[in-house]
Amino acid sequence: MSIETASLTKHYVETKAIDNVSVSIGDDVQVLALIGPSGGGKSTFLRLIGGLESPTSGEVMVNGIKLPVGDSALREWRKKNGFLFQSFNLFPHLTAEENVILPLVEVHQSSREDAKNRAQEMLSRFGLTKHLGKKPGQLSGGQQQRVALARAIANKPQWLLLDEPTSALDPEMKAEVLDLIEELQKSGQKIILSTHEMGFARRASDHVIFLSDGQKLEEGNAEELFENPKTAEVKLFLEKVMKW
Repeated sequence: MSIETASLTKHYVETKAIDNVSVSIGDDVQVLALIGPSGGGKSTFLRLIGGLESPTSGEVMVNGIKLPVGDSALREWRKKNGFLFQSFNLFPHLTAEENVILPLVEVHQSSREDAKNRAQEMLSRFGLTKHLGKKPGQLSGGQQQRVALARAIANKPQWLLLDEPTSALDPEMKAEVLDLIEELQKSGQKIILSTHEMGFARRASDHVIFLSDGQKLEEGNAEELFENPKTAEVKLFLEKVMKW
């Protein structure tokens, strides 16, 4: 499945979160990393690709077909993808198991029995079998993120979209979640993620887009971009963040 954007722009009042960005993500790309400084437009770009928001102007195309504009029209595209946000977005009154079951039943029209089996399968895969009946407040940050990740892939998404998936975690939990994402990548899951984890982006992705002030400064093969950035801004950014 290919994804393209043509002159994609998103304005919030006077702020240009995304400004005239055109990219092409071919069928051969399995993991796309969005990198760049904070506030550069990564999260907005991710939301536009996933159909969580509509552009102010420009287009998002999937397999050459333009995505519709508007919340209701984008619903079917959203159903085909999985999303993982910085703040986990788990339902606090539901157990870990129910957090995975609910969207399978309500959004994807799975039977209750099938949804329960799938939820247990996913949570077990991520080492959460002992925590099925716990609510988010009874789980650590890393465990909550694993539940959210299990929920995101339970419907077998075409693309898994991850928005700074480790930003709220301590170093040990961060490594744990990154290992799970890398495991998904190795199993063939297609992923688009925004991240400040440069080492992970370099290791796990095969294509990178660098966004700054809403604009695309560079795009290309991950290894080539990290080894030989073409613009002074990208080079300076990588020199700073790759020191540690």
